[in-house]
Amino acid sequence: MSTWTIKRSLVLPQEAANYILKNLAFFGFVASLVVVYIYIAHNGQHKVREYQSLQKEVKALRWEYLTVRSELMVNSRQSVLALQVPGMQSEKTGTVPHILSQP
Repeated sequence: MSTWTIKRSLVLPQEAANYILKNLAFFGFVASLVVVYIYIAHNGQHKVREYQSLQKEVKALRWEYLTVRSELMVNSRQSVLALQVPGMQSEKTGTVPHILSQP
């Protein structure tokens, strides 16, 4: 190929330039759709990451809740309370407590 043919093929013909100018609104519309699509994709990924971090936090808080609850159950037994409180009588009566009722 000669250099004249290469230079001529790089220049847009008048018909192609008119076609691009005629459809410039459509190209702008397509470009705006691409921008909106990219925004929605990034926003969706951000929401998924936030959801996953919240799931991890809920899991950790549940573990903490179960630990505290089990410690409370153990520490609220009468025998453990008697050991923890100084001066409390640690003798067991051996009788069943009676239920108070309203007249």
